Amino acid sequence: MPGLTMMMTPEQESTSLLSSSMSIGEVADRLAAMQLQESTSYRCRDYIDNDNKTTMCSPSLRRPRQQQRGPQEHQIIDRDCRLKMCEWCYQVSDFCKFQRETVAIGMDYLDRFLSTSSPRAIRALCDKKEFQLVAMTSLYIAIKLFEPLAMDAGLLAQISHGCYTEMDVVEMEQEILTSLLWRMNGPTTHAFLSHIMTLLPPSAYGYDKTTAMTLLDFSRFQAEIAVSDYDLSLQKPSTLALAAILNSIEGIEMSLFPARSRFQFFQLIADASGMNPFSSEVNVARARLLELFSQSSGYEMPQIANLTPVIKAEQCFMEQKLPNNTSTQTMSSPVCVSRHFAAERGTYSAKCA
Repeated sequence: MPGLTMMMTPEQESTSLLSSSMSIGEVADRLAAMQLQESTSYRCRDYIDNDNKTTMCSPSLRRPRQQQRGPQEHQIIDRDCRLKMCEWCYQVSDFCKFQRETVAIGMDYLDRFLSTSSPRAIRALCDKKEFQLVAMTSLYIAIKLFEPLAMDAGLLAQISHGCYTEMDVVEMEQEILTSLLWRMNGPTTHAFLSHIMTLLPPSAYGYDKTTAMTLLDFSRFQAEIAVSDYDLSLQKPSTLALAAILNSIEGIEMSLFPARSRFQFFQLIADASGMNPFSSEVNVARARLLELFSQSSGYEMPQIANLTPVIKAEQCFMEQKLPNNTSTQTMSSPVCVSRHFAAERGTYSAKCA
């Protein structure tokens, strides 16, 4: 998504996050609850590439004839439509100084609502004006729930330049809330990032806050640009969070974040969440995040450590040599981690780039 710039995390916020008082057991319990949510109540379906969408977009589900605004309005929604509305949401968020995670929450409402069988949701897949109203209202709901200052429905109507009335926004809000069964507080990629980062001990990066803040900022930025990508929106937030963290770790010099510390961190993640950092799903997400990062920022995210490359599967990764300045004791760590994941999770053979 071109145009989105990375915002640095305030030092006070990052310090609070990295020095969390939560125990590993508490983090594991929270991650388990969030993973259950993302796999059940908060999962969305593929509503863009759905084979039944053309049939669903029948004339009877479109606006009544007297409300039609033109033939261009009745086009099946695609990835570009979603991308444009996501960009608009980020523009509003940055202008109003809202949290960018609020956009992620709003887009989650949009995706899950369009995954339902609501007649308004089905109509939105065939009507760009209706789709735009759904996207704007989804952001409006997220702001109302998660920002200290709520946006008035009348203001949203003004922003639409007369396309919608205040009543249109209020009615759509009620439709979204009802269709989602009032499940409005699901786990986000940002939430998984925050919890996983609490597992990183300060000793792993030599108590250097700059290294930790860099890792956090690059991971959060990847989470932000992932919101605009429809295919990544179909992935679990936990997978995206882990992929973003792995990409960010690869960009840190070995001298600042040693190999042994990295793999100990991976082991903590696996133990606390059951996620495999070397799975094909994570690798595919990493490759896409790197591509989006390059498109958004205009330069490649550095991948200099070469300990967890995206290109090949786990078995090929184990054949990668560590830098010459890595001790023999440190070189045994990747193999140990590999054997653990192979025994517990099985091996993977997917190629990811």
